[in-house]
Amino acid sequence: MTEPERADRSAWEGEMFRLLAENVVDYAIFITDPHGIVLRWSKGAERLLGYREDEVLGKSSDLFFTPEDIRSGKPELEREQASRSGRGDDDRWHVRKDGTRFWSAGVETPLRDERGHLRGFAKIMRDRTDVKRLQEADRERERQLELLTNHVPVLIAHCDADRRYKYVNRPYAARLHRTPSEVAGRTIRDVIGEAAYASIEPHVEAVLRGERVEFEAEVTFEGGQSTQIMRCAYDPEFDDEGRVTGFVAAIVNVTESQRARNALRETEERLRTLSDNLPRGAIYQLLAEPTGHRRFLYISAGIEQLVGVTPAEIQADASALYGLIHEDDRPRILELEAAALGGGVPFDCECRLWTRWGSIVWIHSRSALRRLSTGQTMWEGIFMDVTARKEAEQALRDADRRKDEFLAMLAHELRNPLAPIRNAAQILRLVGAADPRIERSTAIIERQVQHMTRLVDDLLDVSRITSGKIKLQKGRVDVAPIVWRALETARPLLDARKHEVAIELPPEPVWVYADPTRLTQMIENLLTNAAKYTEERGHITIAVERAGDTVSIRVRDTGIGIPQEMLTRVFDLFTQVDRSLARSEGGLGIGLTLVKNIAEMHGGAVEARSEGRGKGSEFIVRLPILPEAEPPSGARASAGSPPAEPRRILIVDDNPDVAESLSMLLRIAGHVVHTVYDGSAALEAARTFRPEVVLLDIGLPGMNGYEVARRLRQDPDQGQAILVALTGYGHEEDRRRTKEAGFAAHLVKPVDLATLDAILASVGAKTGARGLPKS
Repeated sequence: MTEPERADRSAWEGEMFRLLAENVVDYAIFITDPHGIVLRWSKGAERLLGYREDEVLGKSSDLFFTPEDIRSGKPELEREQASRSGRGDDDRWHVRKDGTRFWSAGVETPLRDERGHLRGFAKIMRDRTDVKRLQEADRERERQLELLTNHVPVLIAHCDADRRYKYVNRPYAARLHRTPSEVAGRTIRDVIGEAAYASIEPHVEAVLRGERVEFEAEVTFEGGQSTQIMRCAYDPEFDDEGRVTGFVAAIVNVTESQRARNALRETEERLRTLSDNLPRGAIYQLLAEPTGHRRFLYISAGIEQLVGVTPAEIQADASALYGLIHEDDRPRILELEAAALGGGVPFDCECRLWTRWGSIVWIHSRSALRRLSTGQTMWEGIFMDVTARKEAEQALRDADRRKDEFLAMLAHELRNPLAPIRNAAQILRLVGAADPRIERSTAIIERQVQHMTRLVDDLLDVSRITSGKIKLQKGRVDVAPIVWRALETARPLLDARKHEVAIELPPEPVWVYADPTRLTQMIENLLTNAAKYTEERGHITIAVERAGDTVSIRVRDTGIGIPQEMLTRVFDLFTQVDRSLARSEGGLGIGLTLVKNIAEMHGGAVEARSEGRGKGSEFIVRLPILPEAEPPSGARASAGSPPAEPRRILIVDDNPDVAESLSMLLRIAGHVVHTVYDGSAALEAARTFRPEVVLLDIGLPGMNGYEVARRLRQDPDQGQAILVALTGYGHEEDRRRTKEAGFAAHLVKPVDLATLDAILASVGAKTGARGLPKS
């Protein structure tokens, strides 16, 4: 084709499109380029979509698609389908210029030149909204009908005159182990089977004659394992001329109600059989007279296996069973019975019974109480043998005790090596080597020993607190000094990680009824937690706020934050949010558990808040406050103890490293020190060395520290010596025992030199111990 011919043809095609566009107004017709840009626009398109030609030419046809279709890429998929298969279906909702939507029945056709190159697309659309609405209304009516029929406890079927199913609801199909679509169109005989159809055929014939039919029948459905009793109602369906065109069946399964009476008759016998064969237990009916007399109306045979007394003996005389109650439990049982009778409440208890064989069983008795018209009370209940559970509970208590003993031993064994390490670090610091590397190494050793000591203390504390074995030493406490004390304790870790700490305290004292030591521990744990889980050079704020009768202690940080799902779990034992950041500091995941338990022991609560990972966290402890009052005398912190005067000190410890390192430390402090490693050597050294102070390990081999202390006290020449327990055991019970044994102080390894100096100064002042003789 020549160029002039091609031009004439293009002009002719353009004229034909113009005529088509102007004369066909029921359809929207337009042409786009391969990318969906509108090139030609018809009057029908303007009429349907609302855009004039000058408003839409050069714009994307995506303009007519709904936002949700544009997001899912429907325009591109339609053009791709048209290009690939020659036709792109466009049956979907579209949007007019004014924003209204209409349902389009349309098609998109690719336009190719004589060489097969894609030049664009022709799009034809027609408004079929009314048809779409009618279809949706029909479907909605069908859905509502199915919703109603599928959710009633009735089997519904609609059959034609040829006995074929036109419709069944879901319960009907389910009874046949089919779906509704599997039943529709099939004959009744084919679906329910020959035997079942034979039982209902007379009724089907009657309803097809125009009669309404109601009946009950025993039906065995196809594939069924048992016969069902069905109550049926058949209603005929008539056409406009009165001819029967089918019927509707409504069927209710009454099998259970018909069989209930039979089951009820069997229940009593079954219950008796079960109760007589109850393993290690018995069922009973007990009649309680207002006079206090008890009479068993029934007790099952299991009681004989339990205690060796027959049901007949007990029914003849209730004391045959009551007399078996353990003498230590009998007053409590009678008291509980009286309370149950007086309050009209169930009786529930556990007690011990003697058996006829001389052994003891634990039984759990629970019964419901029923008042009779005669004024008597009926107890109906059960005895169950719980001996195995009671023995298991005792075993658990024994295991818990052994666990505590193990933890105490573990702490002792861990503290023993920590003691010489701390002593050695303090010696290095006192010697004062000029090398800065030694200074840094000493600081590292002290910090890690302190951290290890905290881990040991926390491990023991969480065991004691969670088992209720700690008694708080409560008093009137101002919160502000506690905060400063906790901050000072946590200061080494805060400084090591270069954190900036802000303190916000109220101008007036806030008094709480608390154990100051445990309160300090709780706040210190929160500060330590914030320090560990915040990157270096972070910001930590501790704020005390008073609100009504509550004080809030808030610790905020700029650390790694807490995921929402962990906000309540962070207080669980051994739980950590993220182990990666805190590995250099270690941690067992028990610090926050201690915080929660200590807060609750003080009548308070703790809450964790965070906006998520990387957004920091905040822990809020709320405690009840006391009324305003002047601080008691001596409440202000003392300026500190004066340095201890030089003294003659005897160290007794079976660990040579502990003894030698502590000896070296005390000698540097100016004391005269003698060291021995067992109890016998301690008694011998005391007679010759004549110490003023004895630092005495409790866990010595052979003769323990308590025995050494007792013998020293019996020696008139050693009666003035001050005894200080130096041990790895720190339980309250251990402290009580050392105090009763005459020890003036109880130090837990590893011992800080400042603490030891304070002890030496205080005991010296109290006893007026003489100074060392001049050499």
